Amino acid sequence: MRSSGKRLLLAACATAYCVAAAAAAPAADIVRTKTVGPYRIELHVLPAEPFFSKADVAAKNVKQGMEIEGGAAPVAPDADSHPNHHLVVHVFGKKTGKVITDATVTMSFVSLDGKGKPGAAAVEVPVVVMQAIGKGAPSTHYGNNVTMPSGRYDVTVTVNNKTAMFDVTVADMPAMPMGHMKM
Repeated sequence: MRSSGKRLLLAACATAYCVAAAAAAPAADIVRTKTVGPYRIELHVLPAEPFFSKADVAAKNVKQGMEIEGGAAPVAPDADSHPNHHLVVHVFGKKTGKVITDATVTMSFVSLDGKGKPGAAAVEVPVVVMQAIGKGAPSTHYGNNVTMPSGRYDVTVTVNNKTAMFDVTVADMPAMPMGHMKM
């Protein structure tokens, strides 16, 4: 085989390897930021995570996960709905950069078709107020575990009557094993 043919073959093999490796790699976490009114809102899409009550954290000496501070009932990673994402927002004061710990937050998401049009009815997210265990008030965030099959979505977040829209494309994610959680 001529030298240029070998180079083309090697390049084709390297490209195929890179594509296969990218397909096998776990999906990356998604972070999007918008500023609306007096707030900077960070949307995070992560693998589903476990929640613990304050009593569970104390009694079982839990060191990682989400501690429930209030709001709706959390959806467990092993729920019948098979949640595969932890859809949450962190809310900060636009001027101060400080975490807002007492916001009223609503969230919903809707799948989009190939033309970017809503493909189904919006799904309302039961919003839990939570903190990362051991991190306290500065880690306060809002959201829940949800089921979002691979695809493109519009996520609507309202913080104290100020609304932000986020466009995200998600891949299937398995629930996060204990010891590998993010806040």
